[in-house]
Amino acid sequence: MIAVLGWISTALVLLGYITNARGLTKWAMATWILGDCGWIVYDIYIYNISHMVLSLVIIGINVYGIHRIWKSSSNKKTLLNG
Repeated sequence: MIAVLGWISTALVLLGYITNARGLTKWAMATWILGDCGWIVYDIYIYNISHMVLSLVIIGINVYGIHRIWKSSSNKKTLLNG
C-alpha cells in the first residue's frame, strides 16, 4: 500500500511539471503541493527525513508562489477598478 502512495505522489509531481509547462502555474503549484504531501507521508513511513524536509520546503515555496500570484492578481483588479 505504501508503495502505491509513492507512485501516486510521483505521478502528481510529474503532472505538476506538465501543467507548469503548459503555463498553468497555479495548478502546477497545487499539484506539486498534493504530490509532496503524499511524499511526506511516504517519507515518514520509511523514515526518510532528508526527503521529507525537502518536500516541506518545496510545499512552502509553492504556497508562497500561489500567494504571490493571488496577491498580484488582486492588485491588478484594484488598479483597474480604482
